[in-house]
Amino acid sequence: MKSKIIPIIFVLVILILFGVTYYSKQTVYNDDNVLGNTSGNLLNGGLFCEYDKKIYFSNPADEGRLYVMNDDLTHSKRLSNDTATDINVAGKYIIYGRHNEKQIQSSDNIFSQSKTGMYRIQKNGKNMKTLFDTVVDTVNLAGNTVYYQKNTPSGFSVYQIKIDKSNEDILIDEPIFPYAIENGYLYYSSVNKNHYINRLNLQSKDKDVIKEGNFAFVTIAAGQLFFLDLENGHALCCMDLQDNKVTTLLTEPVSTYNVTANGAYLYYELDNGTENGIYRMNLNTKKNVCLKLGNFNSINVTSEYVFFQELDSDTTYIASHSSNEQAKEFQLK
Repeated sequence: MKSKIIPIIFVLVILILFGVTYYSKQTVYNDDNVLGNTSGNLLNGGLFCEYDKKIYFSNPADEGRLYVMNDDLTHSKRLSNDTATDINVAGKYIIYGRHNEKQIQSSDNIFSQSKTGMYRIQKNGKNMKTLFDTVVDTVNLAGNTVYYQKNTPSGFSVYQIKIDKSNEDILIDEPIFPYAIENGYLYYSSVNKNHYINRLNLQSKDKDVIKEGNFAFVTIAAGQLFFLDLENGHALCCMDLQDNKVTTLLTEPVSTYNVTANGAYLYYELDNGTENGIYRMNLNTKKNVCLKLGNFNSINVTSEYVFFQELDSDTTYIASHSSNEQAKEFQLK
């Protein structure tokens, strides 16, 4: 009797293992309204992304490789050998841009098929899938569609592709930045014809102008558009999407900025030549605090922290939204 049971158990185990392997590689789709990262983070390279009490990030101490840590900054772990930017996380997957061109070659990456591209992996770092294997920029996940800049003979046009790699198609044949997506609309400043702020319906592809002027770096947070007014010395403004009322938040020149997802805090790099540095504005009280003097970029935010990088350096700093203390160098715990 035992001689018959053992082969049956063996076959069952093989079938179970096959089933687990098969289903682990099947695409699991997201809710249609999910977003992979905040538009402000994507404006600043998408180097940090918070999801389900985890922070996925490009580790500056390890050539920008993809890591994960708890939202209290503990228990960091490398997920991929890729230098990652434009990190988007939702549901089962991480979708990101690979930029391994400048990595020190090692046995881990020397046989990589491509040093650039757009990739999908599970949140545990397994089952990588190539979505696109040449140069991409500004990757933005909304629902089950990824919007990204693709290098074409005419420049960086915006394309879209499903997370299962199907239905790739051009969205806008213009080098705009697809940072700001919300409720089925993409907000952006035009490049070729003018610098107006436009709104594109991602389903119907209908487009309309919502603000004429000379604008750049359009992002969205808590029902408001934020942007730089190039005609007025790179002043930072916001527009309430309920009534289209525009408010100037800063009249001094700003080189980059970010806004927390709840719309409570604005972080910006002041670029007036005398007091350059990272500042935080409380958007309710309009009070400003300097977090660190100097020249910085890549401002990324989570629900509790802001991270920013020293210009032309891998040194990254961190500060808490609730503290007025000077920012400190970010080091893994």
